[in-house]
Amino acid sequence: MSDSVGFPVSRSDSLPTMDMAYHGGNGYNAINELMRAIILRTVEDFHSGGEFLQEAIEYMHDEEEEYVFSFQAICRHLGFDPEKTRYAIMNATHRISTRRRAA
Repeated sequence: MSDSVGFPVSRSDSLPTMDMAYHGGNGYNAINELMRAIILRTVEDFHSGGEFLQEAIEYMHDEEEEYVFSFQAICRHLGFDPEKTRYAIMNATHRISTRRRAA
């Protein structure tokens, strides 16, 4: 089941969750964890409505792909479409949980 943009949606209408630390069966990968943490911090900043909201918006809309920690580069490295990821973050109907789940 997917939404109008093509994101997988569970029957409970919640956003998909993934633990990228073990993505691909390769075990823990420090670079992937750092990239994951940057995206999760962006989600937190965006949904905080506080002083970092505008910075999160600017970060997600920056088209820079050469900088290894740009939103575009991280999404592509982790196998996410940057446009769909940005849309999901910015149009979530409920707060996205960024709490780490046990493996």
